[in-house]
Amino acid sequence: MKSPRSEPIYVGTAGWSYPDWEGVVYPKGNPGERLRTVAQYLGCVEVDASFYRPLEPRVTESWLRKLADRPDFRLLAKAWQRFTHDRRTPWTRDDLQFGTRGLEPLRAAGRLDALLFQFPWSFRNDAANRDWLARLSDDFAGWPVAAEVRHDSWLGGETMEFFQQRRITFCGIDQPALEHCIGMETRATTDTGYIRLHGRNSANWFRREQEVYGGRYDYLYSEMELGELLVKIKQVASQTKKTFVVFNNHRDAKAFANALEMQGRLVEDTPVKAPASLLARYPALRGRVTADGDEQLPLV
Repeated sequence: MKSPRSEPIYVGTAGWSYPDWEGVVYPKGNPGERLRTVAQYLGCVEVDASFYRPLEPRVTESWLRKLADRPDFRLLAKAWQRFTHDRRTPWTRDDLQFGTRGLEPLRAAGRLDALLFQFPWSFRNDAANRDWLARLSDDFAGWPVAAEVRHDSWLGGETMEFFQQRRITFCGIDQPALEHCIGMETRATTDTGYIRLHGRNSANWFRREQEVYGGRYDYLYSEMELGELLVKIKQVASQTKKTFVVFNNHRDAKAFANALEMQGRLVEDTPVKAPASLLARYPALRGRVTADGDEQLPLV
């Protein structure tokens, strides 16, 4: 759903197809309808699968067909990890072609608002890594390039100037407040705002082996935390033509719940609906959103 503000704010989730979302966001089975279900309630979604392996054009073309009746729903996509995590050798032209061909249908259709290069915490602000970013901006000229950096060495005005000069959208993030973890940056470097909210699960953030699937992102933002984040989101939106807010705390559909809560804060005069099954899992949502369909209330 798009905010009625003069600077549109689109709220969504990182990814949409998770096994622990079944029975909460969408019914079990029929995975082909998951994207349409998410698009029914939110304003955007970030493609996560493209990070692990480049997509086939036929896949993204099928998404466009599913979203044909929702022209205002926006798509963002994570770039292939070859460009962000495998930095031992420079990428090749073949890598570039292989990594983008599946996303080209989204760009050609005007549905891709950002191509996100998500770097790990180990990606520090030094000359070699600035050169890596500069080459990315050159080789991906014509693509809506955005970058997420997690180490606090990237804080400061020089970084913002560098991103601005290279026409890279600086992705502000919320993550656990651990040593040398970057905090939320509210300055914009292009006319697109991009904010990713990872949750604040400090215990699991740097743990290599997670005890449960998605444990790093097992975190539900509180009402107070969402209110504090909203102030920062509006600061970014005031500098941009459009802003995207993506919740990545996907464990047990917490991202979907928080996204709807945030959407409710942005469009206070417009009812925000949620799947009845989501309200059953997260009853605290009542009052912020209303059930879409019959809701079976707990017996007392």
